[in-house]
Amino acid sequence: MRVSDSQELAHRSKYFIPLIVGALWNLFFGSLGLFNLQLSNSLFLNIITSEAKIIANQIWWFVVWVAGIGYGIVAYFNHKFRFFITIGAAGKIAFFFLVAYLWLNSIATNLAFIVMTGDLIWAIYFIYFLFKTRQHGYF
Repeated sequence: MRVSDSQELAHRSKYFIPLIVGALWNLFFGSLGLFNLQLSNSLFLNIITSEAKIIANQIWWFVVWVAGIGYGIVAYFNHKFRFFITIGAAGKIAFFFLVAYLWLNSIATNLAFIVMTGDLIWAIYFIYFLFKTRQHGYF
């Protein structure tokens, strides 16, 4: 069933800003890792990594960047491409546990801890968004 333009604008007014902020969050950190990996590593890691790990890290930041674009698309069209939000919530929860482990073992920095906490908050919001707009499905 197609949502009318007036109904979509009503949904946009409630979820548009948080999803755009979530998109910018991912685009910022994704761009940092994608375009200045050395700075990203120095901000988020307390150790120097091998070349293979650096390449894997850069791929990860690219995925973060693409997810940010997806969140922006969902902000404009709440009923389309919702898999970005579903997968994003799962990924942000996984990221939280990964960075928590690294931080507890003094591998990740305090800034990484702050970002990890922010991602957990975004995951909670994404789950809230999915349940509140479940009439459009979860994917």
